[in-house]
Amino acid sequence: MSEIKILYADVEQELAKLQNSIQALDPSMPTAVGANNVLEVVDRMNQLNQQMNQMVEAYQALLLKNEQDTLQALETMKEADQQVSSQIMTK
Repeated sequence: MSEIKILYADVEQELAKLQNSIQALDPSMPTAVGANNVLEVVDRMNQLNQQMNQMVEAYQALLLKNEQDTLQALETMKEADQQVSSQIMTK
C-alpha cells in the first residue's frame, strides 16, 4: 500500500511565495509613447503595449485564482486527512 504524504506547511509556504511574486508583477507598459506623433508605427506600438498590459493582468488574475484553488484543495485534503485519522483512532 502506498501513502501520499502532504507537508501542508511547506505547500502553504510555497503558495504564499507564489502569491507575493504574482502581486509583485508590474504589468504596466507605456501606452502613450510618442504623443503628438503621426507615425503609424508609434500608434501600433502603443496598441501592442496596451494589449500586453491587458494580457499580463489577465495572466496575473489567472495565477491568483489558481493559487486560491490550490489552497482550497489543500484545505479539503487536510480536512479529509483529519477525518480519516480520527476514524482510525476511534477503532
